[in-house]
Amino acid sequence: MLTKENAARSNLKKLSPNAVQSVLDSLTENLAVLNLRGVIVSVNSAWMNFPAENGGMALDRAAVGENYLRAFRDAFGREMKFVRAGRAIGSVLTGGRGKYSTEYPCDLPGGRRWFRLTVTALKNGKTATGAVVSHSDITRRRLAELETRRLAVIDPMTGVLNRKAGIAYIRDRMKIARRRKQSLTVCYIDLDNLKYVNDNYGHREGDKTIRSAAKLMKNALRETDAICRLGGDEILLVLPDTTIDESIHVLERLAELIARRNDKARIPWKLEYSYGLAEHSPGGKQTAEELVDTADRNMYKMKMSKKHKKGVN
Repeated sequence: MLTKENAARSNLKKLSPNAVQSVLDSLTENLAVLNLRGVIVSVNSAWMNFPAENGGMALDRAAVGENYLRAFRDAFGREMKFVRAGRAIGSVLTGGRGKYSTEYPCDLPGGRRWFRLTVTALKNGKTATGAVVSHSDITRRRLAELETRRLAVIDPMTGVLNRKAGIAYIRDRMKIARRRKQSLTVCYIDLDNLKYVNDNYGHREGDKTIRSAAKLMKNALRETDAICRLGGDEILLVLPDTTIDESIHVLERLAELIARRNDKARIPWKLEYSYGLAEHSPGGKQTAEELVDTADRNMYKMKMSKKHKKGVN
């Protein structure tokens, strides 16, 4: 008795060439059928229309009668990933593997898109007869994945790194600092008067103040620096290859930016902050969490000193 799979194959063989072509053309994937030498013997309409729909960029969408392996090498060059892909496609044609699949980005006139390339062996019984090549557009899925990854590391209120991502970044930079025998400084910042803003003007205004402060801090940083929101009104600056003494330049820029903001802002309070510094020196043994805790304690000392002075005055 024929299995369902064998029955399907038997029925497919009974179809006329025009009927088979109609089946191929009904599919949205870019499809090409190769013989054992890698020559394209049939393509569907999506494959043929790809160049016209993408500003003339044909990539590997060669025409019937052309060698696909050669077109693939010409389209993707000698980048190692695609060299390996070309070898894998050849292995499918020679019977070394039944299927090969990979994903790749492509910069087209309409913007970056992602595709999944799949090459599946064609067999008549156990005898290899060629392969089917398909390119599926997976751009929506990839964009969704990238957005999910971004949201996993970004603080939604401020757009800077969140606590988890910030601590992970410090760990990575500490490894680099140890290897290069460099210093790393972190600056723990706490806004001084956020409770006053929340109590008197509402949490919406308080959130606005946090966003404004984070933006100013980000603008004060160098390209090599990073910023993360630890939670509430606590923000951490990460300054690679920087000693505490050298961090003064960043702090001066920040103080200048905030002073300008306070002068121009039409609000009845000033944006003020306390900060604490901690340095990971070459050969240091502390963890990322311990480094942050040290900066936190130093920030608290500054905050208490300010409160004491206000009390005395």
